[in-house]
Amino acid sequence: MARRETAGTQKKAHECNGLILFGDEASFWQDGTLYQTWAKRGHQPMVDTYGQRNTAHVFGAIDAEKAEFHYLFAPKFNGHTYHQFLLQLVEHYCGRKLFMIIDNGPCHHLDDEGKAWLLANVHLIELWRLPPYSPQFNGIEGCWRTTRRMTTHNRFHPTAAARDAALIATFEKFRSQPALVMGAVRRLGLIGGPPE
Repeated sequence: MARRETAGTQKKAHECNGLILFGDEASFWQDGTLYQTWAKRGHQPMVDTYGQRNTAHVFGAIDAEKAEFHYLFAPKFNGHTYHQFLLQLVEHYCGRKLFMIIDNGPCHHLDDEGKAWLLANVHLIELWRLPPYSPQFNGIEGCWRTTRRMTTHNRFHPTAAARDAALIATFEKFRSQPALVMGAVRRLGLIGGPPE
């Protein structure tokens, strides 16, 4: 059902020269995430930890046309900070209509100012919600997995600033090398033109 709705969104976007974006948010702790890895027999890998979260909150979006990646660090996830991210996207695409596919996360429910802005700018952006519990239809989920693999799995960041710098380096690599994350969108069959 979600795949059919996404295909319908793709047709609608194509008709108005619009663009589909997949959006979500992710949190990254300062302490690295432990993950299965290779090691020399008898030498168990060790990863330092402070035992603290010191969480970075990041909004992200990836477009279904060129796998262009966008991100915004936020102090917390809520309707106001999500509105700021949407403003950034609309400004970046300069008047091209955006069809943003999102889940039902609480922060995706805009505050009153955000709702008024969305109604006034329906010619620039529409939010399309996925059915509950269907992350497999959100193209950005693969980006978050790749981010963790490249940046936080089995890695120690001595400060939150060092962690944030590593995240930014990874996100900028996604921007300069879209092939790193293109598979996340390609698996949904959206790169390469509108459906028949």
